[in-house]
Amino acid sequence: MVTRIGALALADFRERRRRPGYLVVLLGTLALGLLAAPVGDSRWEVFQVTDLHGRYTSGYVGTVTALGGAVWLSLAGFGVARGGIGRDELSGVGRLLAATPLSRPGYLAGKFLSNLLLFGSMLLALAGTALAVQLIKGDSAQVDAVRLLLPYVLITLPLLAAVAGCAVLFDTVRGLRGGLGAAVWSAVWLVMVLGAQAGGGPDVLGMRRISASIRESLAAAGRPVSGVEFSVGLTADNRVLGTFDWPGLGPGEAGGPAATGVLLVGAAVGIALVGALWFRRFDGDPARRGIRPGRLGIRLAWPGGAGAPTGASNPGGPGKAGWPDGGAAVSPPGPAGFALDRARTAAPRQGRIGFDAMLGELRILVRGQRLWWAGAALLAVTAAAVAPNGPNHAVLPLAVLWPLPLWARMGHRADGGSTDQLLAACPSPLRRGLAGLLAGVVPALAVLAVPALRLAAAGQSRAALGAVAGALLVPALALLCGSLSRGPRLFQTVYPMLWYGMVNHVSGLDFLGASGDRAPAPAAIAGLAAALAAAALALEAIRRAVR
Repeated sequence: MVTRIGALALADFRERRRRPGYLVVLLGTLALGLLAAPVGDSRWEVFQVTDLHGRYTSGYVGTVTALGGAVWLSLAGFGVARGGIGRDELSGVGRLLAATPLSRPGYLAGKFLSNLLLFGSMLLALAGTALAVQLIKGDSAQVDAVRLLLPYVLITLPLLAAVAGCAVLFDTVRGLRGGLGAAVWSAVWLVMVLGAQAGGGPDVLGMRRISASIRESLAAAGRPVSGVEFSVGLTADNRVLGTFDWPGLGPGEAGGPAATGVLLVGAAVGIALVGALWFRRFDGDPARRGIRPGRLGIRLAWPGGAGAPTGASNPGGPGKAGWPDGGAAVSPPGPAGFALDRARTAAPRQGRIGFDAMLGELRILVRGQRLWWAGAALLAVTAAAVAPNGPNHAVLPLAVLWPLPLWARMGHRADGGSTDQLLAACPSPLRRGLAGLLAGVVPALAVLAVPALRLAAAGQSRAALGAVAGALLVPALALLCGSLSRGPRLFQTVYPMLWYGMVNHVSGLDFLGASGDRAPAPAAIAGLAAALAAAALALEAIRRAVR
């Protein structure tokens, strides 16, 4: 059993490390390591100690990069870690595994270990970056491997084990496999990170032990510690910072973080395996997956004989007797096949094809999201009742997350069977692509229109235009990511990074203009949206040309 689980985990890891989302998150992790411990005169920080900055010892560099990796990978890495069960179901690999002696807990354990290998490979790259930064900076030439790696082992790896377990759990719940799961995890992550920095929240980042150790070092050096505060988050500080010496966490200070880490790993294993209570592995029955004949103008056709629907062998009326809704079916001789229902697939009139195409794409986006419009209406009412705070509106960060499950469906048909092949035979792929883009803009405007109007009424016209430009940018980004990867994972990985920068008022990433004059101009955001949309449409045109 152990050998089979290990082989499954290794094979799954090797397959996933070749995906675009893995490369994006890995590069983002390395970039974050350079931001957390910059070599030059950068003022970007991940770990803030009031107005102080630590010298680059092995312990300090290891701690700040480990904290940055914990915050970053617990958000962006979740999108890469989840989705393995859905891929096995769509590819047919799951049914092959279901025929082996591997049990349901064993299968989920393999996915959990695969997620750990995924995160572990990124942490190794981040630790290598931390070592290189220390040597290049030159504050301390003495390399202490224990203090450099201990924060990764005590803090980052246990937290990411919990993230890996949650990714497996989300995969076993069909409703959380898509964009809704990404939105739910973003909210969970926000509560978890804020709670880790609060006095009474779970100390999943080890902040209490780290802050106590730094205060002890400051007191030993004769410096005041009463006003020293600590926080974790990507920010830029333009003040002239003082420096302090801190050797980092040593083995003798590992007790508290180690106990928390053991609890997190135990909880992670339990979270990953609890899905075995309802997960029934894989089934080839289409009805179990919610697929019904005729939803897209396609009818299953049987030859006359045993197993055919009533009236299917009657040349005079297979539709009326055989199909409950009276649709016509073609019954050629031979095995079961597919036939198009001409009434459902008839092309619309040329004058309305743009609107009809957009409406059809919008129906695909909102399919299965019955409560989405109710949530959008609640956000609109809340936004109307809340007054803006300068260029900020409190509802904007949540509002721009709400359409994530819909945007993640853009640019691909991961759950639509062979509709891409059917649509490829239709004319005007450019018009189809534009219709998909407009369908993504509709939910964006639905959640951002009221906050934008409130900002405009308060005299914040630049911020209002920024919200409108953001409503164009994110669907264009979703369309490009979906076209590049032919699936939702790349967007679900990239967009939380963009959102995190916007929430932290990183001026270059503030696509909603919440940071005021420091944010990019709305015209620049709109121009970037047009460029992303053009790239997505050009990619689809190239694919069509080389078919």
